[in-house]
Amino acid sequence: MTEVFDTKDLVSELVPHKGKMLLLDRVRNYDLKENSITTEIDIARDNMFYEEELGGVPVWVAFEFMAQSVSALSGICGRSKGEKPKTGFIMSVSAFNANIPVFKVGEKVVVNVVEKIRTDNAVSFEGTATVNGMLAATAKLNTVEVDDPKSSLNLN
Repeated sequence: MTEVFDTKDLVSELVPHKGKMLLLDRVRNYDLKENSITTEIDIARDNMFYEEELGGVPVWVAFEFMAQSVSALSGICGRSKGEKPKTGFIMSVSAFNANIPVFKVGEKVVVNVVEKIRTDNAVSFEGTATVNGMLAATAKLNTVEVDDPKSSLNLN
């Protein structure tokens, strides 16, 4: 049975982001065999990246939607193994391409992220963001997963 994460509260159990920093509204579906996830974000004025003069959220925020989707996928993967999800860091975002300038209030952004390459702790993903069935943005995210973020950052 596939777990359902169809509310912001349920999504918050998967990711470290809390409060206004939690941008995902739902997990639409996921596939742990191909390491992919589809999430949804409802664009509203209470989004921390909302800009009044644009009437929405700048499209460049799509990379953060993708990053949080990666985090949710890690959370689901960890839960499926009875483990705590690993902490991930974005090392780089490349090949970002936007076809629109802004996600408008009232729109639903659908984000799809697929793992492409995994080498030890380094993991690369390709992501897309669509609105109304049209491709809005694409990017490649290079991440690193760590068991102990404080130790990795020499904060102990």
